[in-house]
Amino acid sequence: MEDRKKAQDVFNDTNFIFSQKTTFEKAFPEIENISVTVNEKGKGPYRDSGTSHYGKTSIGEYINCKNPKCYNGGFNIGDAIRDLVLKKEPESEGTSYCQGYEGSPKGRKRYDDCENYFTYKVKIEYRKEETESDTAEK
Repeated sequence: MEDRKKAQDVFNDTNFIFSQKTTFEKAFPEIENISVTVNEKGKGPYRDSGTSHYGKTSIGEYINCKNPKCYNGGFNIGDAIRDLVLKKEPESEGTSYCQGYEGSPKGRKRYDDCENYFTYKVKIEYRKEETESDTAEK
């Protein structure tokens, strides 16, 4: 059986016309530290895939689905992070369904949508903004 590409794999292999991929540091210079906790659940043998933890160096645009029969599986955590940064909020939690689908081993037949879903918590520590008095003291 061949490996099935997950959401982050597909993202990594995609070339975008109007935007470029970048590092987490360049995309979010205002973030000092980030903690993402994800619980994945579903039906069948993949009903509880446990808890995963991600930080500044391990987070990507997507969190991959752990269902081995799922193609393009996972969900976009990047949207949740961008929303928090835009609102300058320190934490958020939510639920997202897997965007992938189950298919034949070679990917020629699509059987059904993946039934896994994710609950996640994001906590962000922002960098302290320098004020005029901070720069004058230096």
